[in-house]
Amino acid sequence: MSQAWSSVQPDHAEASAASDGDTTALSNLVYRSRAVQPLSSMDLYKLALAAQARNRAEAITGLVLYDKDVFFQWLEGPAESLERIMQSIRNDPRHTDIEVLDTRSANMRVFADWSMKLASTGQAAASWRQDVMEPPLQIIDDLRRNPQAAPGLLATLMPIPAGELVENVAQLRTSSPIKLNRHAAAMLKTVILERVIPELLDQHRVVRIGGRPVPIHKRVWELADLLIAADQAAALELIREVRSETAPILLHYAALFEPAARRLGDLWGEDVCTEFDVTLGLSRIQTAVRLLNAGAARQHATGSPGPVVLIAPEPGEMHSLGAALDSEVMWNFGWNPHCEYPRDDHALEDLVAAKWFDVLDLSLSTAFRREHWLPRLKSSITAARRASRNPALVVVVGGRMFAEHLAFGVQVGADAASTTALQVNQSIIDHLHKHP
Repeated sequence: MSQAWSSVQPDHAEASAASDGDTTALSNLVYRSRAVQPLSSMDLYKLALAAQARNRAEAITGLVLYDKDVFFQWLEGPAESLERIMQSIRNDPRHTDIEVLDTRSANMRVFADWSMKLASTGQAAASWRQDVMEPPLQIIDDLRRNPQAAPGLLATLMPIPAGELVENVAQLRTSSPIKLNRHAAAMLKTVILERVIPELLDQHRVVRIGGRPVPIHKRVWELADLLIAADQAAALELIREVRSETAPILLHYAALFEPAARRLGDLWGEDVCTEFDVTLGLSRIQTAVRLLNAGAARQHATGSPGPVVLIAPEPGEMHSLGAALDSEVMWNFGWNPHCEYPRDDHALEDLVAAKWFDVLDLSLSTAFRREHWLPRLKSSITAARRASRNPALVVVVGGRMFAEHLAFGVQVGADAASTTALQVNQSIIDHLHKHP
């Protein structure tokens, strides 16, 4: 064992090991390897998600640090599980030059709460709040100078519970000022990113439905991450878990699905994923909504057919989640909306000219801010009104742009805009009552 490693064994790790109730004999293993080719931020993140799923199945915890095509990984858990994990790593074509730096039995887990945390610098650390940590630059420099010291250096990245922050900083005061500054900064950043910010978001991010506040669900970020991962099953399982909560499924549209769609757009803006990933993620939400609503009875049947509504994405808009959610809400309300996907304005004009519609519901992307599409949407609305058999056609618009800037609805010539699919029925009813 290296002296550096032995000197940083954390006092709180014993409590972590005792708390997880695992009496199986534990082992630690630290290795380094080289990536066959450079990995993008998204490649790294997908690798971390896959490792987390694999490690949970094997009761493995740990941390992987990536720096300039070099991996340093700390693994801990049952010896047999470690052996299987290492065999998988050796067979992984993305790795080469694998070198085990240390392996030994252990009586505690250093990273008990992490199925696999990714330590990386730069954009990845800034983008993925709870899944990626940014290691102190001094540790990166030390690893580059002396890779053999990795066991001790990785151990210094151990998670520190918020309740122990003050105590550990006090302990560090007996060490060198450099060590104090390095660890205090890392601990403070971890506490802010993983505890303070999520709690503030959970407390203050709400939408209002008819004056009633609906908090944004705390698992929105997690769902967005899973939606762009390779395995769809995990995202669907999370949605099913949320569905089992007492809240009606429709409330999850505003609390979970639509915020997750917006988060996908943010991930694209941060260059974490591609536009194709976003489109695939939105399609997965749409599939989940259909599965969850399959066979469900209408909850708010009105006894009357309701207005005749044509629901369509703005011609050319490939993201149809907004239209799908609006359709589900209207159906649940007892209406029978007509859903179409016109390829251009001429096709939209043909639809409203061929049949009487009381309402036209047009939507932009639920994920992207399509501000540059507003003139295009305005032109579509003008053309539809001109072609409509109903001279008093009511036009409602939706999408991320209107969820964040409701006033844009007036700018594009719509009669109403909805910030969430749950408001679309009431928006229509209110306008029809004002202008019978």
